[in-house]
Amino acid sequence: MSKEYPTFGAMSVNVVLLISIAAVSYFSFSNKALYTNLLFSPYIIIREKQWYRFISSAWVHADFMHLAFNLFVLYGFGNFLENVFVLWFSEVGKGYYLFLFLGSVVIAGIPSYLKHKDNAAYAAIGASGGVSGVLFANILLQPFNNLYLFGAIPIPGIVFGVVYLWYSRHMSKKGTDNIGHDAHIWGALGGMAILIVMRPSVLLSFFQQILGFLPL
Repeated sequence: MSKEYPTFGAMSVNVVLLISIAAVSYFSFSNKALYTNLLFSPYIIIREKQWYRFISSAWVHADFMHLAFNLFVLYGFGNFLENVFVLWFSEVGKGYYLFLFLGSVVIAGIPSYLKHKDNAAYAAIGASGGVSGVLFANILLQPFNNLYLFGAIPIPGIVFGVVYLWYSRHMSKKGTDNIGHDAHIWGALGGMAILIVMRPSVLLSFFQQILGFLPL
């Protein structure tokens, strides 16, 4: 008996993510109630049992710059990753890609949830956790593929990844800005972990690429 996969037709999950995140974020800029009902608030989550906020917070952003940056990175790396999943798993790969994005969003929020569940003043927004997961899943697949800093300076993905995680950890300890650096770190780690669970062979491929690059 042949194995049947659920079909998503020609729909691109990444395009749906991009459009929906852009639309909801845009409307939330002028709709305070929508913004408030979607943001990530551990204090509200644990008391009102509004667990959906772990995911819905990825659909609201602070401003156009915050939104544009996340959409730019998601567009640049999400399409490739989704196509890889389709190549591996047929059309059901689109669902796997969605799971990786949403799973990264949830994983990114867990440390903040545990840390701030009794802090009524704490709130977080943005798709950065999911975007970091997608970006680092790409780095795991292609560690020496160049990323372009400021759109012009080529940096091998693995170098960018190490510097990015170090910087995020450093800034998280300093706590001098209003950026969720912990979400970036855990979203990145979550994306890689989910990818490895889905396709364990990527870990072996990653180390083979590293060894192949070394002058041994």
